[in-house]
Amino acid sequence: MRKKLLIALMAGALAVSALAGCSNSSKTTDSVKSTVDTNLSEGEKTDEDNAVKSSDVLKDGKNDVLTIVFPGNSSAPASLEQVEAAITEIAQETMDCTVKINIFEWGVFEEQSNLILSSGEDVDLLFKWNNTAKQAGNSGQVIDISGLVPVYARETNDLMGKYIEGCYVGDALYGIPSYHEFATRAGLICSTELLEKLEINADDIKTWDDVDEVLAKAKEAFPDKDVLVPAEAMAGMLNHYNDGVFDAVQNAMVGIYTDGRDGLTAHNIYATDEFKEAAERAYAWNQKGYFIADSTTITDTRQTFLRAGSCFGYIGIVHPGTKTQESINAGADVSVIPITKQGSGTSNIASGQFVIPTGSPTPEKAVALLNLICSNADVQNLLHYGIEGVDYEVKAEGVAGYPNGIDASNVGWTNETWLTGNASIGLAWETDPVDVWEQYNKYNSEANFAPSYGFAFDSGNVKNEITAVQNVLDKYTAMIYSGMADPAESIPAFLGELDSAGMQKIVDEVQAQLDAWSKAQ
Repeated sequence: MRKKLLIALMAGALAVSALAGCSNSSKTTDSVKSTVDTNLSEGEKTDEDNAVKSSDVLKDGKNDVLTIVFPGNSSAPASLEQVEAAITEIAQETMDCTVKINIFEWGVFEEQSNLILSSGEDVDLLFKWNNTAKQAGNSGQVIDISGLVPVYARETNDLMGKYIEGCYVGDALYGIPSYHEFATRAGLICSTELLEKLEINADDIKTWDDVDEVLAKAKEAFPDKDVLVPAEAMAGMLNHYNDGVFDAVQNAMVGIYTDGRDGLTAHNIYATDEFKEAAERAYAWNQKGYFIADSTTITDTRQTFLRAGSCFGYIGIVHPGTKTQESINAGADVSVIPITKQGSGTSNIASGQFVIPTGSPTPEKAVALLNLICSNADVQNLLHYGIEGVDYEVKAEGVAGYPNGIDASNVGWTNETWLTGNASIGLAWETDPVDVWEQYNKYNSEANFAPSYGFAFDSGNVKNEITAVQNVLDKYTAMIYSGMADPAESIPAFLGELDSAGMQKIVDEVQAQLDAWSKAQ
């Protein structure tokens, strides 16, 4: 029942968000919230007692510093202090606080976020990606906010409640999902300038074999450039090759086919034909010289290479906003070429979330700040584009764009859509169509939805095995996805170590919980 309800309501929630896609005022958010409220039964509305309780806690006369931590391309953008001040001014209308933002560059973000959680550092909002919020919750490193959201984040619950449902682990809620493409697919993202020099029409590239031919031509035509760079630092060159194929119900370990080919059957992802194909493709491409040297150790971002004009492109995630996102962050026009069919599952909904670490001294204010981020258009535009009139301006079409004299090379603030909480309530960028959020809706609705959609795996019974398996993944996956070892030898060794680490026990536990979940629907 829960799975069917979530799927049925997903398109509706997307459509509501799309209505706010080009607003530059919190009035639009209020209008959308009003529309949602009109359709809610009285039993679903937060009562007035909660509003009174919220006000008493938030306006307590204590000017608490609320720290937000997320990844980015620069740890010290020029407009950082102005953005902090502007968000603080808005937040102080409803709570006593000062907002601080701490951005870690991508190459060090994972390590720093883990240190924040393990040390109990005083951080109030932390972005967790790659489906790690659940793991942090199970480890007691982040707070269960299921009881706080109805009181301190009613507006966000109204706007995004159907997605929030997909982030529950049993009765616990460890984070709020950041609005983004809720399906995933893989493709080639490359320099438009270089693709045009090759006289290749992007529409003619349909398969990985087609991509192979393009890369061969790029290597020959541009011998002074790297053909492909990693999508993420130290993750491997083709780690996105099978995006959309599995609903990874346990962090890139165990998956269910999104096309439902064998129903609710749990698989060790690395024992599938799809992984073998990715490994063989990576090995072949590395042998052909398509991959940058030292691909598993470099920490520079893909945008750095594209901005410098030193590479042709990368294999990564493709969605309706990829072209604008990458063009802005790289400061260069890119072409986006989808290859795989988009697929979705619970792991896609819960893949990126803002969580409240246990070190936060004021979790109520932290949730209230997250509510502003996800429901206030002015805050959203600040986090996404920076300061109006400095980093962006509102164009005649009602979209955001660079002011005169400003471009990606000198702008004081940049951010990615999927890191801002709920970009659908803010402005679209000038290179996006005005109906970009309707396009997101279409993209999501046409995806293969895994039969496991709505299922949340409780890893409590296999914590030790997950830790052991993760150590094996850390040893092998980046190496294999980067083609640094012959898969005829590396895959058997990899699977053997996974088996010794307890992978089959994890698969069996997932299967048992899937079977019980299915019977309860």
